[in-house]
Amino acid sequence: RILETYGSQVGEVNLNDTDIDKDSTSTFVASLQQIKQLKVANLPTLRPSPDVIKLIRQNKNSLRYLDVGTSDEDIATLAPCIQECTRLTGIGIGHRSLTNTSAPAVAAILSGLHQLHEFSLTGQIDDSGFAMVAKELQRCSSSLVYLDFFWTRLSSSVLSSLLPSLDHLRRFTLIGNKLCDDGLRELFGALRKLKSLEKLQFFDIGVTWQSLKDLEQLLQDVGNLMLCRVVMEKSSFPAVGEDIAKTLNLSSMKCVKRSCEGNVYGRTVTFQMKFVNSRSQRL
Repeated sequence: RILETYGSQVGEVNLNDTDIDKDSTSTFVASLQQIKQLKVANLPTLRPSPDVIKLIRQNKNSLRYLDVGTSDEDIATLAPCIQECTRLTGIGIGHRSLTNTSAPAVAAILSGLHQLHEFSLTGQIDDSGFAMVAKELQRCSSSLVYLDFFWTRLSSSVLSSLLPSLDHLRRFTLIGNKLCDDGLRELFGALRKLKSLEKLQFFDIGVTWQSLKDLEQLLQDVGNLMLCRVVMEKSSFPAVGEDIAKTLNLSSMKCVKRSCEGNVYGRTVTFQMKFVNSRSQRL
């Protein structure tokens, strides 16, 4: 009842983990007509219900950010209504099950956006499927500032060829990509070319001590670095966790968060750390 009464005043709607197909949800959807931010990425079912499509279409002139979860078989249904939202400046698309089959639809959605500031992609899309998506991201290079990839299968060479063209990028996130030593070193080299970069986040990556040391030069210009669930061979890990910042010679960096864990009988250790550049005025 509250939403039915005040729905026209609601600017942000988060329906993640909500069963929007329930009758009780349908009753207030019609009243939500001035939404600027809509999140429907983690619904119990990935199928685009009539209510989700209705919600997107009736807010096509006000939506600025949309985060939507979808599968290969359903993105074709969602794409036309998302393409009607020409004023979007940020969009998140996908699910872990998304594959190269959906790449043309993702590229088609991006092709209609002319002031894209934020983009996140989730799924198992690899280099061959990503080519047409990369072309659209390069077209938006003058406006794109936030770029996030979750669980994709993109190689370091594809990422390294894309990133230098995004010369306004301020945040880059890579989660679950499974890049390891040589690939990460190539990626770090590409990231060093981005003078506007302020924040880096890496989750679920495998490194050696040498590739981690390659971050040293990169971090001098980056204000914020988050490393989570990073796996390293124990044989190359410092005896004391505090030695990471010291060995990397990060005199301008403050380690604000630190944790290490690992099985003493195993070969690897998992750690997470967050560095903040104390000299950075941009944070």
